[in-house]
Amino acid sequence: MKTILSTFFLILFLSSCASFSDKMIKENKAALSENDLSKLEGKYELFPDLKYDEKGNVQNIDSQDSKTRYNLNYFVKSEDSKYDYDDFYVVEVKVLSENKIRFVTKKNDAVTDRVELTGKLKSGFFYPDNKYLKRNGIPYLAGGYNNHKTRIGLAKDNGLLVNYAYDNSGAILFLFWAGSSYNLGFHYKRI
Repeated sequence: MKTILSTFFLILFLSSCASFSDKMIKENKAALSENDLSKLEGKYELFPDLKYDEKGNVQNIDSQDSKTRYNLNYFVKSEDSKYDYDDFYVVEVKVLSENKIRFVTKKNDAVTDRVELTGKLKSGFFYPDNKYLKRNGIPYLAGGYNNHKTRIGLAKDNGLLVNYAYDNSGAILFLFWAGSSYNLGFHYKRI
């Protein structure tokens, strides 16, 4: 019985963790250090202009729907953030300290959104503390987890680089496993 409980807790501890794909953005990132975190400061377009596939290939975003859905505030504030693509928005990024960044969204110089994120700089990226983890039912007996997180960095062309990891997994009695996981990578042009 002790072995079964140990195995159960080991699986719970090791699973359901959204993880980032370094391969996706490896060739396009400029690593940040504590001394140059301020390089993130600047104005960026709210809507992404490029996306990265799982192999790290850069692709233009042609779909207005994709640009609108994956606006920068989707990743830093809320997945429910919706904006009209026909309007022009700017996001001003300001580093407040080594572990706090402010994002201010403006339309025609009027503030429409503001969020301050705390986090840590590691591996050349700023990891905001806006991780999301939700348990559904009793994980792996009759339920699972939903988990997502974001990291923010600088692209080689001084654009803003956002990497998002998502994982939704679960099982019934450890026998019937189901779920999905994916990574998204987007580039936001510096103005």
